[in-house]
Amino acid sequence: MNISLSGLDWIVGLVVLFGSLAIGLYMAYRAKAGQSSSNFFLGGRKILWPVIGASLFATNIGAEHLVGLSGDSYRYGLSAGSVELTTGITLGFACAILFPYYLKNKIFTIPEFLEIRYNEKARTFFSCLMLVISVMTKLAFTLFAGALVLNGLMGWDIMSTVIFTGFIVALFTIIGGFTAVAYTDTIQATIMIVGTTIMLFIGLDKVGGWNGLMESVPDAMHIAKPYDDPVYPFWGILATAFYAGIFYWGIDQVNVQRVLAAPNLKQARWGAMFAVLLKLLPVFIFALPGVIAYALYPGLEGEETQQTFIVLLNNLLPSGLRGLVLASLLAALITSLIAVLNSVSTLVVRDFVVKVKPDMKENRQVLVGRAVILIVTLFGIGAAYLVYKNEEGLYKYLQTITAYLILPVFPAIFFGIISKKVTLKAAIVSVVVGLIFATIFVIDQFIGAEAGERVFPFLHYKLTLNFGYRGLWATLLITAILFAVSAFTPKTDPGKLEKTTINYSRRIEQFSGLSDWRLHLLVLSIITVLIYIWLR
Repeated sequence: MNISLSGLDWIVGLVVLFGSLAIGLYMAYRAKAGQSSSNFFLGGRKILWPVIGASLFATNIGAEHLVGLSGDSYRYGLSAGSVELTTGITLGFACAILFPYYLKNKIFTIPEFLEIRYNEKARTFFSCLMLVISVMTKLAFTLFAGALVLNGLMGWDIMSTVIFTGFIVALFTIIGGFTAVAYTDTIQATIMIVGTTIMLFIGLDKVGGWNGLMESVPDAMHIAKPYDDPVYPFWGILATAFYAGIFYWGIDQVNVQRVLAAPNLKQARWGAMFAVLLKLLPVFIFALPGVIAYALYPGLEGEETQQTFIVLLNNLLPSGLRGLVLASLLAALITSLIAVLNSVSTLVVRDFVVKVKPDMKENRQVLVGRAVILIVTLFGIGAAYLVYKNEEGLYKYLQTITAYLILPVFPAIFFGIISKKVTLKAAIVSVVVGLIFATIFVIDQFIGAEAGERVFPFLHYKLTLNFGYRGLWATLLITAILFAVSAFTPKTDPGKLEKTTINYSRRIEQFSGLSDWRLHLLVLSIITVLIYIWLR
């Protein structure tokens, strides 16, 4: 099923989309994005909280996210959106524990921080890991999934769309740098929210309002599934927030780069809280429309459920508004891609090129960064082609390996900030143990349930079968090993610890009234809990 577009839809969609890109480039021009490495990679560290928050939100929402969430909600109900409400936990931890030390050391990349806390090899290892994750999964997935969505919507050839989209987005990122990325994210986040909100309210009106929806599909309106639900167990999703979520929002370079661009910690924390506020919306504007589609158009099965978004566009929206929502979909695709390209270029230049040539001039760093964006785009297109040619196998493999790659490194980074007791050798041992766990999990998933139960029977219980539970137990064991080995290995130099770990003897920051980020977090947490109670 392809989307039906009128001439008005094309005009509205293209004007809105390219208008946002033009504004982003104009802001980059005003900020002299190419003048220095700080300007090009971090917007001169002058990005304020509304832009930081909107950019965090837009970077998180890809085309496959927007379309996939409505499809999953059609199949599984509102529980598909439950993970969207865990951002208060993840960004709360990041604001309290991680962000202060990143900004204190004025780093460009997270691996740069690891060199200060551990050593140069730790920086190189993690930077290489993030490059692999970013190019082989984030970039490849976003290119392929976006092209797949556009193929379903418009009938465009998948690989031609991958190549065209890749180079257009690369050109935009090369010209505008981080400033263009951040401001474009902000505008396109607004487009996404406005477009999908309009679709939500039209859908609710068609189904007879909230009460009509509750009467039509009451089972689909529950967000919290039982602990042993195989797909979206509430406690499994919650457990995932404490390791995968904190890694994603507080350690992943693609996301944290938005925070590093803040002029100070206060702006960074405000931006994070704004992102938490925005992340309360997807369960309503992305997931709920899928439930509305289930009420209005029952009977979709299997792969047909992935057409949920198209069904809604074709049947609910009039001409013009359909173009606006399509623009929001394309905005989701573009913002995800430019975020990855900008972050990868930052990693390569700061963690490898400048390390080899520390006296490299600022304008040369920018030039190399632009060249890296082009090269990385070529690699991303190649990786997307591999996904395209191996749709059933490699695509699933890459999704899984992305999730499991965070297990080995999260404890060493997170607890390396929390505790002065964590040592370099213990961090190395914990990473090795984590890699063993990750390997076992991946093997179990791909040999199939029957063979997996024979080879790894301990993974096939109610509290070990779902990824959320597996990751939690593995993280706890890795953490225990991290501290056990730390107790018997040489201590870290106090000078390093002073810069990178929490000093518990210091007084807690004085409460600053209505502007205090902790008050914002408390209010947002209460709202989140009330949403869970309402939709439980």
